[in-house]
Amino acid sequence: MIKNATGVKTMDNAIGKMIKAKAVLAPMAGVTDIPFRMMARKNGCAFAFTEMVDSSGVIYKNHKTFKLLERVPGDEPLGVQIVGEDEDKLLHVAKVCEDRGFGVIDLNAGCPVRKIVKQGKGSALLKNPAKLAAIVRTLVKSLSVPLTVKIRSGWGDDNLNYMEVARLLEGEGVSAICVHPRTKEAMHKGEVNYGIVGELKENLSIPVFASGNIFTALDAISVLENTGCDAVFVARGALGRPWIFKEINNALLGTPKEEVLPFCEVKKAMLKHFKLALQFYDEHLAASRMYKYITWYLRKRKNLDTVMKRYRSVRNLEDFEDFLSRLHMNEKNHLKLSQSL
Repeated sequence: MIKNATGVKTMDNAIGKMIKAKAVLAPMAGVTDIPFRMMARKNGCAFAFTEMVDSSGVIYKNHKTFKLLERVPGDEPLGVQIVGEDEDKLLHVAKVCEDRGFGVIDLNAGCPVRKIVKQGKGSALLKNPAKLAAIVRTLVKSLSVPLTVKIRSGWGDDNLNYMEVARLLEGEGVSAICVHPRTKEAMHKGEVNYGIVGELKENLSIPVFASGNIFTALDAISVLENTGCDAVFVARGALGRPWIFKEINNALLGTPKEEVLPFCEVKKAMLKHFKLALQFYDEHLAASRMYKYITWYLRKRKNLDTVMKRYRSVRNLEDFEDFLSRLHMNEKNHLKLSQSL
């Protein structure tokens, strides 16, 4: 059961699916597009989020922003994350998302990126809990789908107001809270204080999700067991390793094992991802967008920079298949491209 400002209600279906999934693909701007999400789905991801959707882009009918709201069969259950600072604009955007059939809407009050914070969005809302609470109050009253909020532990070490913020949001009726237990000023650096997650779980009656440094199945299991949180959000841990969800699922069943794929299987995954990208983008855009993903698949291997310079000549599927056929890795983790025939 979830207590909210109007009393007590049955747990929302989408929230229940997130809890059942235990490992959720977190929203990542410029990353969690449809091809990336479908790669995660093929590897056991049971709940995912779109890329972060800026409210201004929807208000001004930006074509690229609306592309972020596209859905495809098989990409369910799916949530959408919105970011903004204006109550009326956020309500309009949330209703657009609701009308498009998203099962849960997540409000980003945790993004620490400078261009977002400068506009009063993301983590900037943590500096004004009353404003954030007012936004949430409006959204909760107006939406029929559950609202969750992503927060950080605070703006800086001298302003760790996560408990104050979380209790305010709980009082306004949010269905769940996701916390990244670093401050805005820490960005993605330094230790992650998961004790904050456990503290929130002990003091709130709504589900609490944890985010931050979930890079392996053992990381996920450790956070789940040590904090009592309801699920973890996987972000950077899925970059170049979409099979992390399969590993976490196996670990939950009692067989924790990091899957070190043979290089030939990594190449197959890259090809599958490239072909998925071609289903949603033209050849030029697919090849361009795939650059960062290929870098993630090949990271921590020697000679990566040289190999990726050669990738820049890839323009279509035929080029990419040729690139892969010439791509090899020796026993010393050294990448090499053989000459074309």
